[in-house]
Amino acid sequence: MFGLIRQLAVSNLVKNRSLYYPFALATSLTVAIFYIFVSLAMNPNLKGIYGGNTIVGVMGLGLFIVGLASVAIITYANSFVMKNRTKELGLYEILGLNKGHLVQMAGLELFIFAIMSISLGLVLGLLLDQLIYAILLKLMDWEVVLASTFQWTSVFLTVAVFAGIFTLTFVLNTVKLLRLNALELNRESKKGEKKGRFLGLQTLFGLSLLGAGYYLANTVKDPVAAITIFFGAVLLVMAATYLLFNAGVTVFLRFLKKREGYYYQPKNFISTSNLIFRMKKNAMGLATIAILSTMVLVTLAGGSSIYMGTNAFIGKSNPHDFALTMAKQPSDPTPLEALEKTATDFGQQKGVQVTKQVAYRYASGSIASMAGNTVELYNLETPALPVGAVFLVETSDYEAMTGDSVSLASDEVMIFSPGQELDANQPLILDGKAFTIATTPAKDFVKGNIADNLGGVFTKNLYLVVSNLTQTLEQLPSFDPNSNQLTSLGEYYYVGMDSSLDVDAQLALEAPLNDLIAERFKDNESFVSASSRARNQKEITSLFGSLFFIGILLTIIFMLGTVLVIYYKQVSEGYEDRENFVILQKVGLDESQTRQTIRKQVLVVFLLPLICSFVHLAAAFKMLDKILHLFVPMLTSQILQVTLGVCGAFLLVYLAVFAITSRSYRKIVSR
Repeated sequence: MFGLIRQLAVSNLVKNRSLYYPFALATSLTVAIFYIFVSLAMNPNLKGIYGGNTIVGVMGLGLFIVGLASVAIITYANSFVMKNRTKELGLYEILGLNKGHLVQMAGLELFIFAIMSISLGLVLGLLLDQLIYAILLKLMDWEVVLASTFQWTSVFLTVAVFAGIFTLTFVLNTVKLLRLNALELNRESKKGEKKGRFLGLQTLFGLSLLGAGYYLANTVKDPVAAITIFFGAVLLVMAATYLLFNAGVTVFLRFLKKREGYYYQPKNFISTSNLIFRMKKNAMGLATIAILSTMVLVTLAGGSSIYMGTNAFIGKSNPHDFALTMAKQPSDPTPLEALEKTATDFGQQKGVQVTKQVAYRYASGSIASMAGNTVELYNLETPALPVGAVFLVETSDYEAMTGDSVSLASDEVMIFSPGQELDANQPLILDGKAFTIATTPAKDFVKGNIADNLGGVFTKNLYLVVSNLTQTLEQLPSFDPNSNQLTSLGEYYYVGMDSSLDVDAQLALEAPLNDLIAERFKDNESFVSASSRARNQKEITSLFGSLFFIGILLTIIFMLGTVLVIYYKQVSEGYEDRENFVILQKVGLDESQTRQTIRKQVLVVFLLPLICSFVHLAAAFKMLDKILHLFVPMLTSQILQVTLGVCGAFLLVYLAVFAITSRSYRKIVSR
């Protein structure tokens, strides 16, 4: 008997190849991408580069997401294949095969399919191994080498994970075959999702969830809190999407059905009736397309923005090749002079040709709240998170930074406040102290002069120029000479040096510079730190490049799932609609009306998820913008341009996929 079952299993795979080809392609690509993630996450070469441990950790997170996506893609494709083969399986049972034989046959088919698709995916992953690693190195701005990352552990882990996924798939198939009898198997292929109850209540509930998700996305103020809120908003929007596709669209179509002037026209009558029936059957699939499309857009827009903002981030955090920063303590008599001498001695000891050396004194801290011209500074007692950053310099340092000569009264300030609306005719109330706003606005004195790690995180930032920094700080309650900028307003000293050294030479000097600082300031209460642009560039470019790389691979996975769902929807609905259109043509529907009706309902069904995904992205843009500001100091307009570019590219790909897959639908319906 097993010989017959084996022959039937092989024959079934061949006869149903139109169903299995897309399934095999999706599975193989998923296996290849999963293997690539495992191979890179376990690559010992990555751990030896700057920021390597962080990159490996990010790869591990990406691997988890790819694993979940793999389960969803394989189980969905399998469910579609089994649904369209149940009539065939029911016929086998009528002809004499019992439940055990059917389970054996379906299990053997799945086993053969799994062996072939996993093997093909591993071969594809191995072939792309060196190329993908080289692309990752390029994105991380490291020397590109075509080095193999092959490890048997990666192969075994990939095989084990997908063996587990196919085992789960086999269990699901077995439960389904054992649950249904021969008659039910024959009717299963024509069944869709069950008609939902309380469609009106579901629609209202879905709209409420959608409104709550959009509200969270557009009312969040703090970038750090946005990360936590983001996941809650995503869950609300996902649930709302499924409810609105399951019930809301049907409610709207029924509303159109009640409008006699619209409904009782041949093209509207047929398309509206078919759409009502189709939404009842395929709401989950269409909602899945919308969710996957949104994931593609958010992932690619975020990854592209982070990668494109790498240089801006490095420029903000490291404006000079080498930088020394000191937080002033009361016991320091001449902190800036000591810091400058350390930098000068270091350059002379190491023979570094210093092309530029600057020294500045400034104060910086965080803003607790900002309402109009009233600004409260953040301190240890502030209950909420900061909303912005503040920088203060006095006129002498401002002149050195910008080259502009200015003169201010003791209670007067010049302000640079990008994106903030301040009334220049009213005083600035800074932590309870009133300052007159000078008529001439300040320039951006921080950019290119001192490190601005806080300003890149927040959007409500103030850059102030005062007559006397010491006098101003003593009048502000939040100033704490013993603190640092993460807890309250503090005073800092900065020395920056530029040189003619290349990146490798700068990296080699980082350790000696830190040793010199440790020796010079070992008995000093001040916190002194050193940083190099070369190290930061390597670490940030490696991190952001790897994030962009992971975003590309996750985009491929999400897009793969989207294409697979679209294709199977086209095929399944083509078979379901063919008999209906044959009947309609017999009762008088001509060929032109048939084509017009087909085109209209197909466009409505498959453009609806696309429109939904664009709306979701638009609602999430404010939150996405705040999260991205934690990583890159890009303007909101720049992030918007990147997002619109991603939307345009996705639209072209989506329409291309739609055009290709809709041919299958038209061919099936027109037979």
